[in-house]
Amino acid sequence: MIKDPVCGMVVAERSDTERVKYQGRDYLFCSRACREQFQGDPAVFTRGPGDDSVHCRACGVVAGHPLFHGDAGPYCCERCAFRDIYIGDALDRSGTVFLSTIEALVAAIDAREHEVGNHSCRVTQFAVIIAREMGIVDQALVDLYFGALLHDLGKIGIPDAILLKDGPLTDEERLVMDTHPEIGQRIIGHIEYLRPAAEIVYSHHEHFDGSGYPRGIAGDEIPLGARIFTLCDILDALTSKRSYKPALSFARAKEIIASEVGRIIDPVVMPYFRRVEEDLKKHLAIILI
Repeated sequence: MIKDPVCGMVVAERSDTERVKYQGRDYLFCSRACREQFQGDPAVFTRGPGDDSVHCRACGVVAGHPLFHGDAGPYCCERCAFRDIYIGDALDRSGTVFLSTIEALVAAIDAREHEVGNHSCRVTQFAVIIAREMGIVDQALVDLYFGALLHDLGKIGIPDAILLKDGPLTDEERLVMDTHPEIGQRIIGHIEYLRPAAEIVYSHHEHFDGSGYPRGIAGDEIPLGARIFTLCDILDALTSKRSYKPALSFARAKEIIASEVGRIIDPVVMPYFRRVEEDLKKHLAIILI
């Protein structure tokens, strides 16, 4: 298991993984931001135990150029700052134990589907911001956090020939791809602590009007966390650059999302999305994870 020396995230080794050689050793990074932070003072991130170092409040690794957020911190990176500030108090001992395993799984999922980058973490941040505005707190917020992070877990069971296909899928391939919510639910649905998260995984492609999949459920039959997530998934898809399309502006993405209210998007969620626009735009601009 290879970990980013800056933020502690598990990193999958690929040809395009950010890396630096320092004192004869290769270091891998989850993002360019972490690589650049390492290069600013690599000695800080390679000190042994017992050194007089500042450690990240969230993950415990040495923080080379620690970030301070008000009275919180220090943090080694924006990802740790977000997680600790937004859900830190809601994580119990069990959640903390699951967290590193889940983040490792998510890193593997996103690394396999090269073009999505850190999609799972971005949509999770968006979902948590909206959920908190809606008054979702404590374990329900943690369940949403884990469900959003793991939403594409089932893609582990999709063949590379389909998942990584360069071009549109055939009808038969689309049927295979559309099984990934069910596969994800089967993987974690038997774990008691993750059962609420598994329902979000199972339902994240359902539409408010019942036209989604895999079950075709509608309205309040869809878990609230999944209804929040659906909006965030669309936001990230529209504002992220892909080989086949440019990234859209937040304003244009908002127009498209508004046009899907009542069909794909829950009308109850939309006002809260509008209320946190500035916070969402800030996170889009700096791409924390």
